[in-house]
Amino acid sequence: MKIDMALSPFFKKLTLFELLVSILTILQLYHFCILFSNHALPMPLLYGPLFWGMYQCLSHKSRSIIYRDLLVGNFPFLFFLVWYSILGGTFDWVYFQWYLPVMILVQVGYPLLILYRLKGAGNNRDGVVLLKQLMALGMGISLFVGAVFIHHYLQIDVLVGINPIQAIAVAMVFSLFMLIHYMYGLYRSLEVKPVEIIVEDMDDDMDTNLLERCGRGLKDAMENDRLFLDSKLSLDKLSTHVGISKTVISHYLNSKLGLNYYEWLARYRINHAKIILAGFGSDYKIEAVAYSSGFSSKTTFNRYFKEIVGVLPSIYREQVTFS
Repeated sequence: MKIDMALSPFFKKLTLFELLVSILTILQLYHFCILFSNHALPMPLLYGPLFWGMYQCLSHKSRSIIYRDLLVGNFPFLFFLVWYSILGGTFDWVYFQWYLPVMILVQVGYPLLILYRLKGAGNNRDGVVLLKQLMALGMGISLFVGAVFIHHYLQIDVLVGINPIQAIAVAMVFSLFMLIHYMYGLYRSLEVKPVEIIVEDMDDDMDTNLLERCGRGLKDAMENDRLFLDSKLSLDKLSTHVGISKTVISHYLNSKLGLNYYEWLARYRINHAKIILAGFGSDYKIEAVAYSSGFSSKTTFNRYFKEIVGVLPSIYREQVTFS
């Protein structure tokens, strides 16, 4: 019998959010290594667009939108990188006069915007806690960057002798610890032991039976156990509940239903919301309907409702009420 050892590479299993976290970790490691020897390389300008891309992943934006915003958001970095290359190490104050304000705007603007957008997000959702912590730490780092700015422009030492670069380095250590801890936990959760698969004995019937069992398990979990009402339901949690791997579940949803996990889950939640709105939904605020249906935010609820039903939930309620 021929034995095939199936072990997928770690990075092939990552979502786009997790890939962005990986890129951010690598960038910060490199930035930390050169922090004391090169203050002029405009690497901090990369962080804001990456953070925004991570937020968009958590908001379930399409990949095309995320890629577009990453490209547009990195224009300042590309501009100053070209300027940096032209200067070739002979930096004058004109470079910093333009670079520092832009850097502070990026360091402060993105975290403030993301923290504002995340204020209603559930704290236990995958990645939300990490992003909130990074944004709070980023705001702290921006204070020290601002101190450098004030010192250069106004010749005022607001840190009373504290070296801002050293303070930034300490903050980066905390940031790297959080990123590496997240990636290590992710690695442990995605780690798959080698599985022996008997190639000769594997046929299409086995695949069909597995997918059918997956379909029955998912239907039971949603219609009988009503797991979709759990706002913290993750693919990992669902996989454990039905006793079928995440890979098989994702393959079933994509091949049989043409949906990804979030789209499939949203349909159950939207159908439940429609029942509430058609019944006694007039007594509920839209936000309450969203939470009662398993959504963690009103914004996500409105977006999925519009995509699936064609109108916003408030309009749908009016239609069913007066029909």
